[in-house]
Order: sequence, then C-alpha cells, then structure tokens
Amino acid sequence: MCTFVFTALVVACQSAPLPTTLKLQRSTLTMATTGRPKNFYSAKITLGQPAQEFHVAFDLGGGTTVLPSNICHDAACLERRRYDKWASDTAVDIQANGERVQADSPKVRERMSGRDRGTLDFLSTDLGSGKVVGNFVRDQICMGADGKELNDEQSCFELALLVAYKMADVPFGVEPYDGAIGLGLKGMSVGPEFNFIDAFMRGHQRALPNQFALHLGGQDGGEITFGGFDVKKLTHPLEWVTVAEPEEGRWQVAISAIRVGNDTLRACRDGNCLAALDYGSSLLSIPSQFSESMEQALELLAVPSGYGDGCQLTVMPDLQIVLKNDVVLTLPAEDYVNQISSSGEKGILRGPSRSCRPKLAHHNFDGVNDVSVDKAMFVLGESVLRRYSTFFDADSLKVGFSLASGSTKKALPPMLEAGKGKEWMSAPDAEEDGNVKTGIVSNKDKTVILLVQVKLLRSKTL
Repeated sequence: MCTFVFTALVVACQSAPLPTTLKLQRSTLTMATTGRPKNFYSAKITLGQPAQEFHVAFDLGGGTTVLPSNICHDAACLERRRYDKWASDTAVDIQANGERVQADSPKVRERMSGRDRGTLDFLSTDLGSGKVVGNFVRDQICMGADGKELNDEQSCFELALLVAYKMADVPFGVEPYDGAIGLGLKGMSVGPEFNFIDAFMRGHQRALPNQFALHLGGQDGGEITFGGFDVKKLTHPLEWVTVAEPEEGRWQVAISAIRVGNDTLRACRDGNCLAALDYGSSLLSIPSQFSESMEQALELLAVPSGYGDGCQLTVMPDLQIVLKNDVVLTLPAEDYVNQISSSGEKGILRGPSRSCRPKLAHHNFDGVNDVSVDKAMFVLGESVLRRYSTFFDADSLKVGFSLASGSTKKALPPMLEAGKGKEWMSAPDAEEDGNVKTGIVSNKDKTVILLVQVKLLRSKTL
C-alpha cells in the first residue's frame, strides 16, 4: 500500500509497514522429573545499540520481558547470555512507572537507593515455580533480521523490561534460552511501557493490526507473526472466541463443555471453567480437583483394542474441548494416552481390556499468582495448540483458531465411536455380505476387520 505525495515534478511512494515474522527454533529435552520429552520454542532478537543478541521464548502467560543482567551470578544466569546495559548506547534506567531514575543521567548503579526493584513470579505446569528479582531498563529491541517471510528489514522499537540480578534455578535452570518476552494483555504487565504488544504497535505508529499469530510444528519448530497474519497459512476459516475476563491480562477463554467421543463429562457443565492458552506447557493440564474423575472417564470410555498388546489409537475417541460460540478444539487419543498395560493374557485375540491410560498434566493454581479461585483453570498446552494456527487480537480481545496444515481430524466409523464397543464386538457375520475370504465386512460406509487366530497342533503316532 503506498501514499502518493504530489509536489513539483516529484512523486513519493511510502510503503506501509508489514507484519514481522520470526522463525521459532525448537529444542527438545527429557525432563528428569517425569521422563517425558519437552519442547522449548525460542527466536532470536537483539537489544540495544550496539546490538546484543539473545534467544527468547514468547510467553503467552506473562506480560513483561525478562533478561538476565551481566551482574547476575546465579547458576541460571551464568548458563545464559546476559544483558549489559552499560554496553548499550540506547539503554535508560527507569522506575516501574516508566520515568527515568535520574533525569540528568540515563544510567545509574543497580543497587542505587530509591530505585524501584521488581520481583516476578513464574509458574510452569511442567517445570515448577520460581522468581526473578531485578531492575527496570528501557532499550531498543530489534527482531526479524533473518529468515522472515513477510518482510526483509528489521523491526525496531523501544521496550521496557526487567533485567534480573537474581534468578532461581527452578524453572530457569532448565530452559534452553536466555530470557522470555511476555505476550499477555496489559493487565499482566508491570506498566504500559512493559507490554510488548503495545510497544510493538507504538513503534509502528499503530499502522498495523494489533494482532499476532502463532504456528507450531513442522521441522523448523514454527513461527510467530506480529502485526497481522498471512491468510495463505489458513487451512480453514477462522473461528473466534472472546477472551474471558481480559482485565486479568491472560489469553484465556471460557469452556462450555468437555466431551469424550459422544459423551459429555460432568466437569465444566456449570460454566465455571476457563482455559488459558500456554504452549509452554507440554500437555493439556487440568485442575487437580478434576484429575481423578476425568482420567477415569477417559479410560472407561476408551474403546478397547480387542487384540494385540495395547491400545489401537485410531479407534479411540477424541477428547473435545468446547469453547464459547461452539468452537471445538480436538485432542486425538495419541496426545492423551500415557502408556499401554497388558492384561496378562496371551494370543492375538484377547477379551476387551481397558489398557489405555490418560496422559494429562495436573496443577493447582488456586490463589497462585493472582489466578482466579472462582473458576477452574485448564491450560491448553502444546499438545492442543500445535494442531491449530492460533490468532490473538488485542483490540477486539478475541482468539481465533484454524486447523493447522496436516492436522486433519480422523473420521471414525460409527460402530467404533465411544460407547459403541459392544456393537463392535458383535459385528455381523462375514457371510452376510459374501466376503468370507478377506474377513472384511462392508455395510455401506462401515468397515469391520475380523481377525482369526488358528492354533495348529502336530502329533506323532507310534
């Protein structure tokens, strides 16, 4: 889009700013506490002039950017790149309200008397909780210099951040990146200048939509786009859900129901459930008060394999999270089955065995970090969000979902849906359709595969 300014024999064309896309790099580590692999996503940014390079995570559940200071000597800091404000010509020491600590000097000593100190608590369903302590600095952040698809130049703007001189081992000692950028709404930030989304918009004279888009998965890890989204990446029309209780600052939506196959669970029927979006969590995490009943329901409603040494994931029901406006997020069985246990019987054909164990994370957020205690908080982790391209609109306070490329929902034959196990076990005889040799019964769009075990005995007569 160009704006033409006519003067004497001169026509000037000024290009409007374009969205900024960053490639997300994925690192996978095995957690010592659970033995499960966990993915971490980060991107490269620079801070200050001359530029200091950092790899940062984008935190949907935080509202303030945090980097370790060069004066921090905690173990978690020493394993990261540390920010040196004295090496940046554009750095300014500020208070929590955004004002300079000293009007006549851009930089002061970290422990100067009368300077604001910030303490931020971090809570991860995978890694645990910890805190950082530091001072506030405003500097120039630049991103998108390499590998962008939508534009070729850096996007630079001023941002206030917390520079930590104390950093706990948990959870920061495990994270394979330098710091985190909070993408929460204004209610989650220390102040207006600390809100990354708002700072990005100010840096572009608010000429871009106040949106960002998240795509996870693929060999490259994924990408995040600020200032709009690329419609070419949509595989399905966007379905929008209004942010619930946006004053809290979290990207969270209301849950209307939770279904397993054709069965609706009792949890959340009263409308007192919220779902926070956080791809920093690996799994769907459920409140501890619901954990036992939901996992029992998942196990009981799972269709048994009927043969072999474990579950047949393709015939197990999906776990569906129904949001407001009837937007349905689907979690296939492969993302919630934890392990397979044998019934102890031998042979190909076994009786129905409930051998599928749910794989859900549990948490207890009541009263922690100002999390609302009035409603049960679910966390839609990576296992959910990687199946969708997710769009966040800070102006309309809505979240949009579009099924990600390659994440097609499996179509189950009606007889293999949840609650239909008995019909499956009593399938019609193959002779009825005249297909005795293959053992495959075709009944319109229904297909049943019959497996037969034959036991051969050999004896010798003297």
